[in-house]
Amino acid sequence: MRPSGALVQVFLTRTSSPRLSRTPSTVASLLLFSLTFCTVSALAAPATAALPPETRKELAELQKQLRETTSLLKKNEVEKVREIIDSVEKRVTELAIPEDEKDRSWTTLKTALEKAKYAFPVSFEKEVAPIVKTNCIRCHSEAQASANLRLDTYSAIAKGSRSGPVVFPRVPNRSLLAVKLIHPDDAMRMPQGAAKLKDPEILTVVRWIEQGAGFDGEDRDAPIGDSLVEKKPPVQVAMADGSETVSFRKDIAPMMVNICIGCHSGNNARGDYRFETFEQLLQGGPTGNTIVPGKPDESYLIDLVLRQDPLKMPAGQAQLKLSQAKAFETWVREGAKFDGTDPKAPIRTLVPSDAELEAARLAAMSDADFEKRRIEQAEALWKRVAPRTTAASVTTPDFYLFGTVAEDRLKMLGDAAQAQVTALASKYPLPAGQKPFRGRLIIFVTKDRFDYEEFNTVLMNNRRTPKAISGHVVINASFETAWLAMHDLGDTPSDSSLTAPELLNSLIAQAWVSRDGAALPEWLKQGFGTLEAGLPKDSPWLKALPARAAKAMATITDPATLFVDGTFAPDEASDVGYLLVRFLMNQGGRERFQIALDELKKNPSAPAALQQAYGAPTAQLGQLFIRTGL
Repeated sequence: MRPSGALVQVFLTRTSSPRLSRTPSTVASLLLFSLTFCTVSALAAPATAALPPETRKELAELQKQLRETTSLLKKNEVEKVREIIDSVEKRVTELAIPEDEKDRSWTTLKTALEKAKYAFPVSFEKEVAPIVKTNCIRCHSEAQASANLRLDTYSAIAKGSRSGPVVFPRVPNRSLLAVKLIHPDDAMRMPQGAAKLKDPEILTVVRWIEQGAGFDGEDRDAPIGDSLVEKKPPVQVAMADGSETVSFRKDIAPMMVNICIGCHSGNNARGDYRFETFEQLLQGGPTGNTIVPGKPDESYLIDLVLRQDPLKMPAGQAQLKLSQAKAFETWVREGAKFDGTDPKAPIRTLVPSDAELEAARLAAMSDADFEKRRIEQAEALWKRVAPRTTAASVTTPDFYLFGTVAEDRLKMLGDAAQAQVTALASKYPLPAGQKPFRGRLIIFVTKDRFDYEEFNTVLMNNRRTPKAISGHVVINASFETAWLAMHDLGDTPSDSSLTAPELLNSLIAQAWVSRDGAALPEWLKQGFGTLEAGLPKDSPWLKALPARAAKAMATITDPATLFVDGTFAPDEASDVGYLLVRFLMNQGGRERFQIALDELKKNPSAPAALQQAYGAPTAQLGQLFIRTGL
């Protein structure tokens, strides 16, 4: 009888039983019993010849030795247990008991031996990690985390997936890491699209979980099995002195990032050669002298990219030009020197992204050139939205105004905009010598609602603009883009909308708080904007706000979600945001609110940033807001 069928069947029965699944797990013990029973019953045929008395006595003595392993394991004397198990196994083999003499004394010893082997501690690094690394990492790593589950480090395994933990220590029948390995449905069983793991491998994972899913490596955040990898001696990094004709940072690193690192990074690096940092590049792979500084003829990597016929690298690509390969060779000949700042840092950090290159280009522009660029940008955006409509324009020290309203109206709004900037600067001072909006902020003003909605449709890809929204702000990093658009609603106060000057003040305040391009929550931007819009105390819109906000909050059951971006619809964010920002201001004034803004710029998670700034979980802040905020 083969053990596998019974082993899997017991596990399936155990994990599919509603009653048993709520009981503290003994599934691994059942698995052991199944494996031992099947093994012993397959070998223990009815004895037809008696064992010699001296053999029975020796078997009993061996069984006695195995009983000692229980107390030795409690004392953590693992090596002594290993010696006993190895000694007993060796002696059983030497006895070579014939099939027809294997009686109860033999089967009892074999059962005791299997139990002792089962109880022996499972090493995560030596036994479990190789199984996971071989069968699971391709779908569950940093590069590809299927179901938001990573299994490439012990910490990631312990964390689990978006659905919760995948390992419950000592309870394998609740641990998806084990249960998924024997699922009867091929589409649900793991590893997906591959053959089922061998029963001894499954049993190893189950035993590890049953024993507490412990860790015996060196670093919980290191790639699994990392402590077993032979550590190479530290490399000697030679720093560039300026005499080199080929720069690693300018000439070699871009080639590495764009062509090579895609295959030579992560836990499954091609050829086991991983070079995400400069040190790793020099350290080489399993082939030995991958790069020998000063000696390109002895550098295997140069052979791969330049001399072999056909060329082996880059594998399956034709992107590496001969000039690049030659530059690589020259760099090695000149000593493979480093002209960066940290050889331990990712090579990717040496190669600026397109956005970083654009930011650097903009930063190098003169103020005059930047202002000229902003005018050109305003005209180009207007042509995209209203190509057949001529816009009037007005220029102020900090704004360009374009729109379909009369020029006098634009001038009035421009004066109001400058007054708002002065008011904001008095409350939230700028660094010395810094302008509010580099190159000025564009203000688009439309007379008709349709024209305003075109900004959302054409530039923001929004098919529908809620009626309650009549303006929005777009600012990204480095002021590459900086504009706001608004529908001129007139100057008559209303309980359903702001007046045009109030809306303009609100939008400029939103631009002010997000002027560095930070991804702030919509409720915060809009709430701050409305709070700083200069609304009079008798404002009809302000008086009607609590009722609108209460309606928006009617379905909130978790107070912590009040601060999560996206909890409220776009047309609700301004109302609730006003109350939330006012509440936060009351908890610590502008200084504490500024700390919260700084935290949000470092950590886009509003709950985490607010807890850091206000020293309380957002659930607690939310409860206090509900009691006092309205």
